[in-house]
Amino acid sequence: MRISINYNGSSIVEFDHFNINGREAAAGYAFNFSLKGNRRACESHMLIFDMNLSLSLPEPIRPFVTSIPSSAQMIECNGYANNSEQHNFEIVLSRQQVNALEEYRQEGDLKLSIGLRALTSSGDRLWPSFDTENVVIPREHWLKALKNSGFRQTLLFEVPLPAVSVELIALLSKAQEFIETGHYKDVVMQCRHIIEHIETIREDKQLSSAANKRAQDSQERKEMTSIERMLSMREQIKNICQLGAHGRESFTRSQAKAVLGVTMALLAEPTVGFANVSDCIEDNLSD
Repeated sequence: MRISINYNGSSIVEFDHFNINGREAAAGYAFNFSLKGNRRACESHMLIFDMNLSLSLPEPIRPFVTSIPSSAQMIECNGYANNSEQHNFEIVLSRQQVNALEEYRQEGDLKLSIGLRALTSSGDRLWPSFDTENVVIPREHWLKALKNSGFRQTLLFEVPLPAVSVELIALLSKAQEFIETGHYKDVVMQCRHIIEHIETIREDKQLSSAANKRAQDSQERKEMTSIERMLSMREQIKNICQLGAHGRESFTRSQAKAVLGVTMALLAEPTVGFANVSDCIEDNLSD
């Protein structure tokens, strides 16, 4: 990649490396975008300030973030070149914004169009600079940034992970990882393991099977309680998950997310999931 800050048609700083890192934030997911490159020696004293980065989705171009300010307030250019010029641009994205990137990316690399704006001055002359470039963030780099930002813990659903067992957290994390890497059938298999884990803890596998059988009869179904209907729904989801283990059918991204969504919703429901936090603590102690 090549993206520059220019003055009066001449390049002053040229960046040729683009990198991304993630870290946890209080009300979202923090990402740091860094540009690395070279600053040329200037014949006359020059200042660069008001640098900001914009992000868009390419093909077709769609604005995503219009302005991310640089951590550096000002760059002073002099007669000496700098071959390790680096500038950072940090922003906190919401869950909806990160999900939008994930929907666009699917299971591949993340492609972005970046725009670099700045003001340059020399003496009493002030010039605006603007340059754009398309970049490709390799999938493994993006997934690492996502993980460091804490996004995987709440990728799809607001289920309080500290309130469930270590084993279940591992199953959920694996399912989320399969969503990100495009292994959708494996997501469904993980959901089956999650439901089986719930059945083992609650010791209600037979109740779930019996409730589902009652649901098949119209007369019996009229007399079913809400809990029986919830148990029947859990059994139906497990039946769908059978295809992940034994069926020849494939699953799309949206189907895998739907199965995982229903599974996690059931997990959060006390009548068919974990009854309370103490149940999960006891399960942790027994592992």
